[in-house]
Amino acid sequence: MKIAYLDIETNYTGKFTDQRLFSDHENHLITVLGMRLFQEDKDSFLQLVRKDVSKGALLSALRGTDLIVTYNGRSIPDKMKGYTGFDFPVIAAQLGVVLDEEFKHVDLCPVCWQRGLWGGQKTIERSLGLKRKLPGRDGAWADVTWKKYETTGYYNFLEELLEYNREDVFMLRRIQEALRCTENYQRPRRSCSHAAPLL
Repeated sequence: MKIAYLDIETNYTGKFTDQRLFSDHENHLITVLGMRLFQEDKDSFLQLVRKDVSKGALLSALRGTDLIVTYNGRSIPDKMKGYTGFDFPVIAAQLGVVLDEEFKHVDLCPVCWQRGLWGGQKTIERSLGLKRKLPGRDGAWADVTWKKYETTGYYNFLEELLEYNREDVFMLRRIQEALRCTENYQRPRRSCSHAAPLL
């Protein structure tokens, strides 16, 4: 089975400063899209950065993928609360592809809810006893760091952002392993050339 662990970082350009900014998907520009591609004895990682983020590049990287894993990534409302997530709606708004309509997907966020675990990805990691090399950073930090990189052109800011995104992505598998939840995927709404056969 080929599994893709996926996470994005964004630069918010909209007007909201409250909770509404999380659902203002059209104004979240994708700055980094990170994917860990895991298949038996093969384990690779790639990152698309700003201008390289495209529908074609994304679908090319995902070719042959059986399952995508995210944390709060879903665009299809979950069955517990009827909420959507963040990553896939932003990708749909920016790139024009709805990944959980095309691929099987497990969103670790509602899986955690089913186990009585609540909060964002970093909170869940702490609840599960998982430790980061780069603690104290979050999506707001990633947004500010990208803006600093854009303003100054100082490459260290981009390197820090890429390392943060990498840790976000790699933590997804550690959470999945802790929860033992591979079987709890959502099936895609329709079949297409990018969708893996249903198991």
